[in-house]
Amino acid sequence: MGFWQRLIGGEAAEGRSPQDVLPELLASYHEEVRLARQIREHAEHAPHQAGTQGLLAVADAQDRVVRLLGDKIATLGGSGHDGAGPLKSGKNHWVRVVHDLEDNHALERHYNEQAIHWDPALSDMTALFRTLEREKHQMSVLLRDIALRADPHALN
Repeated sequence: MGFWQRLIGGEAAEGRSPQDVLPELLASYHEEVRLARQIREHAEHAPHQAGTQGLLAVADAQDRVVRLLGDKIATLGGSGHDGAGPLKSGKNHWVRVVHDLEDNHALERHYNEQAIHWDPALSDMTALFRTLEREKHQMSVLLRDIALRADPHALN
C-alpha cells in the first residue's frame, strides 16, 4: 500500500513488522550483488587505468551496500544468496559505464520509493532505505564522472 493510501487511513501502520520487508530486502540484495559483479567485469575491460581505478572504487562502495543489506537480512533471519542475474555489456567503455550508471540510478530511485512506502510503519527500515539511497547517489556521481571522461565513439 502506498503513501496516499496510508495518508487517508487505508492501512494500519502498527500492524507491520520488519519481517514484511524481508522479501524486498532479498530482491534488492540480489540486484546489488549482480550490479557489483557487473561493475567489476566492466573494470576489467576498461581501456585505461583511470577507468579501471574509478570502476573498482565504485565496486568497493557497491560491496559495502551488499554487506549492509546482507547484515540486515541476517538480522531479520533471512539469508541472502548471491543472485545470478544477467550482466549487461556493451561495445565500448562508455556504453558499459552508462549501463552501470542506469542500473545504479534505478536502485537509487527504488530505495527512495521504499523509504516512502515504509515510512510511518517502520522507521528503522526507512532509515536503512535512506542510507542506501545516499550510498547509491554517491556512486551515481562517481559513475557519471567516469562516463563523462569516456569516449563514446571508441570501440574496444
